[in-house]
Amino acid sequence: MKIARFETGDSIRYGTVEGETIREVEGDLFGELTPTGNAYAVNTVKLLVPCVPGKILALGLNYALHVAESSSNRPAPTQPEPFYKVPSSLCNPGDPIIIPPGAGETHFEGELVAVIGKVCKRVPPEAVLDYVLGYTCGNDVSARPWQRGDLQWWRGKSCDTFSPVGPWIETSIADPSKLTLETRLNGERKQHSGTDQMIFDVPTMISFISQVLTLYPGDLIYTGTCDGVGPMDDGDTVEIEVSNIGVLKNPVIREKE
Repeated sequence: MKIARFETGDSIRYGTVEGETIREVEGDLFGELTPTGNAYAVNTVKLLVPCVPGKILALGLNYALHVAESSSNRPAPTQPEPFYKVPSSLCNPGDPIIIPPGAGETHFEGELVAVIGKVCKRVPPEAVLDYVLGYTCGNDVSARPWQRGDLQWWRGKSCDTFSPVGPWIETSIADPSKLTLETRLNGERKQHSGTDQMIFDVPTMISFISQVLTLYPGDLIYTGTCDGVGPMDDGDTVEIEVSNIGVLKNPVIREKE
């Protein structure tokens, strides 16, 4: 089931996506949802970030080929390496990614994003998927000069609009290691990988995180990007597609210095 969060008129609602139609539902996104009987064409509503997370974590260097292409000269990690992205960096499907003055070369990073569905604390890997509501597409936008030059990654990874996510949550994926991730820049494929190429799979990374902090319903876990990352700039359009989920599409605007 695909669950979208959307705006129509002056109301924000949830709905299930069936082809080009959104069927409105009410209730608890993390519990029971009931159809209202209202339906909308997808192209007549504004899609929003599909949930409201309390926190966002993202994994660094989680694909071997991305480690190899990185200029950090670091070896592949021996444990998951999560970092925070602030919720104020979220960006709706279709909204522009805005590169602020001084950011310099800014890269796209297409990723599979896990959406936590239940309170998750010290959960073993073999039980983790029971705590995941579903999956969506994400772009871990990265201002490289700030990421590499600052002591912390807060500025390079968490500028306003640097966390596009959507277009909806797919709840029926049984095995997140059997998906295909692709990023396109102005229609040209730049990234392409199976999620089976992750160094640390979804159960391992979420279990690792849950040992030291509690994950709550709606929290987002960006699971890392594959090789092929590269620059995007003013006037570009970036599409992140994950098989069985959909396409997250955002234009890019660079603010003038």
